[in-house]
Amino acid sequence: MSMKKSNYQIPKIILISFLILLLGNCHIRAQYSVRNTNIQPIEIYTENPMYWQYKGEPVLLLGGSVQDNLFQIDNLKEHLDLLASVGGNYVRSTMSSRDPGNAKPFEMKNGLYDLDEPGVEYWNRFTTFLDLALERDIIVQVEIWATYDFYWGDRWADNPFNPLINNTYTTSESRLPEIVDYPPQTQNNPFFRTVPELDNNKIVLEYQQKFVDKLMSIALQYPNVLYCIDNETKARPEWGRYWSAYIRDIAEKAGKKIYVTEMWDNWDPTNGLVPGAVTQHPDLGQWYSEYLNLELSSWAKPSNTINDPESYQFIDISNNNAQRCEVHYNTSLFVRNHVLFSRYPRPINNVKIYGGMMNTIGHDNIHWAAFHKDGEERFWRNIFAGHASARFHRPDWGMGLNHVAQHHIKSMRMLTDSLDFFNMKPANHLLTNREENEAFCISIDDKEFAIYFTGKGDVSLNVPPGEYEVNWLQIRSSQWGEPYTMQFPGTLKTPSDDQWAVLIRRI
Repeated sequence: MSMKKSNYQIPKIILISFLILLLGNCHIRAQYSVRNTNIQPIEIYTENPMYWQYKGEPVLLLGGSVQDNLFQIDNLKEHLDLLASVGGNYVRSTMSSRDPGNAKPFEMKNGLYDLDEPGVEYWNRFTTFLDLALERDIIVQVEIWATYDFYWGDRWADNPFNPLINNTYTTSESRLPEIVDYPPQTQNNPFFRTVPELDNNKIVLEYQQKFVDKLMSIALQYPNVLYCIDNETKARPEWGRYWSAYIRDIAEKAGKKIYVTEMWDNWDPTNGLVPGAVTQHPDLGQWYSEYLNLELSSWAKPSNTINDPESYQFIDISNNNAQRCEVHYNTSLFVRNHVLFSRYPRPINNVKIYGGMMNTIGHDNIHWAAFHKDGEERFWRNIFAGHASARFHRPDWGMGLNHVAQHHIKSMRMLTDSLDFFNMKPANHLLTNREENEAFCISIDDKEFAIYFTGKGDVSLNVPPGEYEVNWLQIRSSQWGEPYTMQFPGTLKTPSDDQWAVLIRRI
């Protein structure tokens, strides 16, 4: 019996849909395989716990970016490509959604947010961001609670956790305000007191936990993530400790080791032990003094992080980067030495380097973040004080990834890649005839030295007598000069008035 050839053809729409589904599944599998390779994750460097290692090798974290909630920007791939092209490998990711055009972490139904429905676009953007960062070996420091999303009228008014605009709980049930018309420096939104040791607000805490659970379900797939609880918070210490324990418990159940810190809204990480260090800049005058709530300031101290290694496995002292000049270096070095010689030495990060204002703006014509030159110097002083990371803060409070920041990142990478960097120590004691904030030194074993000059300068380097090779690096052009030899002890003078780094090796 013969059979007629069928004339049936698969409709084009079905065929196209099948191909899209097939390709989509391939893409999902490809992403999943990238995330779950046997990459050795970011962890404390086994040979020197003041630094990080990634993929089993020590790594210095350097970065700058145009935005704090980087996963929300449109040209994300190009921005990360630019960072990687100049040797950057470190970005910040607040989980913020307060800017125009940002996706929200929850879906909206009938004009109200549903806190039981995660926002698809928000979490897809976050996942894409982590994929792109992983592909470029970029370490992401995630800040779970974007403090400023929960304050001031317009920001809290648009926040899905506000009971006025969600269908999940009422104002009376949640005990949360409908209006928060004050900044976080004056009082705490009750949102930051929900944990059992404070208000024990179980209704809101349940949905905070759901938000964190969703974040961790994504972030734990990646080996290149560090965790910070808040952005420059004045919340009670019990808040941060609770969330540190919460996310570490999630990680432990998933068989992962994570590293957690907290960021405090306090400029002085030394509790007044370094002369000249300020908790606020004196140029801000009476306005800022009235702005601060002294009760909140009394517990918002970096010492909460430094002295609690169980809760916080690394330290971030970003707000110290509002200090200036020699005082900035002294506070950075003080914290480094305090942590190094404690029972639990661990990395010190600076995910925000302030200083980027080109014009005098703000109160009394002085801006507390200071200007480009301040940011450039802070970037170098932190690394020369023995810290594990430095990232330029976003404009206008920092330089972001502008052309100046690019050269500083590239030059720092060029210098540190040319040194036995992870064994070097701060060594300003080797410099004489040094003026305040003129130059900063690191060294190893009286054989290898590097000096950073903030501008025109000349200092004497007191090292064992002999012949040394000298090579100058012009920082703002990222160019090495021609190496030459000279006898030491001797005096080093910058080739010009610009910022310079110099590498000296004993022959």
